[in-house]
Amino acid sequence: MKIPFVGPAYTGRSSNLNNQRCVNFYIETDPSGKNVMALYGTPGLNLFVYLGILPMRGTYAVKDVLYGISGTTFYSILANGVATSIGTLLTSSGHVSMADNGTQIMIVDGPYGYIYNINTGVFARITDPDFPGADTVTFIDGYFIFNKPGTGAFMITSLYDGTAVDALDIATAESNPDLLISVATSHRELWLLGEYTTEIFYNSGNAAFPFDRINGASIEWGLAAKDSLTKCDNTLFWLAQTKSGKGFVVRANGYTPTIISTRALEYQIGTYSTIADAYAFSYIQEGHEFYVLTFPTGNATWVYDVSTQMWHERSSYGVGRWRAGSYAFCFGKHLVGDYLDGDIYELSMSAYTDRGDPIERIRTGQYLHSDMRPLFHHALIIDMETGVGTSTGQGSDPQAMLRWSNDGGHTWSNEHWAPMGKMGEYRRQVIWNRLGYSPNGRVYELKITDPVKVVIIDAQLEVTPGKR
Repeated sequence: MKIPFVGPAYTGRSSNLNNQRCVNFYIETDPSGKNVMALYGTPGLNLFVYLGILPMRGTYAVKDVLYGISGTTFYSILANGVATSIGTLLTSSGHVSMADNGTQIMIVDGPYGYIYNINTGVFARITDPDFPGADTVTFIDGYFIFNKPGTGAFMITSLYDGTAVDALDIATAESNPDLLISVATSHRELWLLGEYTTEIFYNSGNAAFPFDRINGASIEWGLAAKDSLTKCDNTLFWLAQTKSGKGFVVRANGYTPTIISTRALEYQIGTYSTIADAYAFSYIQEGHEFYVLTFPTGNATWVYDVSTQMWHERSSYGVGRWRAGSYAFCFGKHLVGDYLDGDIYELSMSAYTDRGDPIERIRTGQYLHSDMRPLFHHALIIDMETGVGTSTGQGSDPQAMLRWSNDGGHTWSNEHWAPMGKMGEYRRQVIWNRLGYSPNGRVYELKITDPVKVVIIDAQLEVTPGKR
């Protein structure tokens, strides 16, 4: 019989109810295909440039030049991978926020702000005495806009000049003046996300101060993690909190947040001792737009696929969470910065390792049972793309590793290996025989670590129900 093996990540409070994992796979849908859903391996990481041993704190692209911050150093990087040191920041850790006005890039890291003039090549700290520091910055209608740390206020710079700040160019969210966490721009509107509420402003053109609140655009959802806010699917996504709870992932639907996290994901988030350090970015590849949300304390990366509205996990070998900590699209490449060191990688669907490290792909299927009767498992066939072996070396005879649990995922069998087909063995069946007995149900888990293309289409199980 066909079994429901292909699916998203969904492990909630009880593994006996549902123990599905989907690690380094994403779901592709094809209503006219062999199966409606399939699992595709996520992209690997090819080294683009190495900037040193200090972690990447941010990447940003302007006018076909990539800019990156590794530790305290601000770099410009060309398409050939040549990196040039531009300047030095006074802080050495933590994510930075960047925005540009076409001529200047403004960088903020909390206590300090910096301006890089793209045309002149001058990099300097903002020394205007009215600049109070900032955690986040955005740009709209000629103004850099940033939060005033530790307050509910936001400020603006002079028109097209990020170096000039006037202490009078300041405003506070009006209806619910809680602590302002982040600022963002969406559809030429200014979003001010506080701890528990969000307000939206627009450029009214007032001479005294150009931004006013949009009447009725007050949302009783705040921001649980400053760096989780990002633009995705032509709107804003973030890790939210309210005065009633926290740990929901939402997307803005007009001025109304819509929860996109599942109950199982919310359970997982609730197990992390801290979520305020979460960060996110988004990217589009082969028609899929992904919202990538990483929890450093939880050592986990969760990814939402807008096209399928399903979640999966990403993980780097020996690390836990995914190494990608920042993102920019430049030179026609998807480029990510490593949160562990100064590597910048290209995300590539034809790369089957992470900078040479194996990618561990795991799929744990749904709980299988027949009215809780004993089951005798004769054979399991995984329908997948075979004959994908490499010409030499690791992956020349790729293997799929199967294990199972008869107690809802609490304990597992040993691994049992089956070949996926050497290069050109397209008719190879990935099959396991004589899989024993389960007293009232079973969960199967498949793992693949060889550096080869992996596509899982379906699964068939030959099984005989027994008597209670």
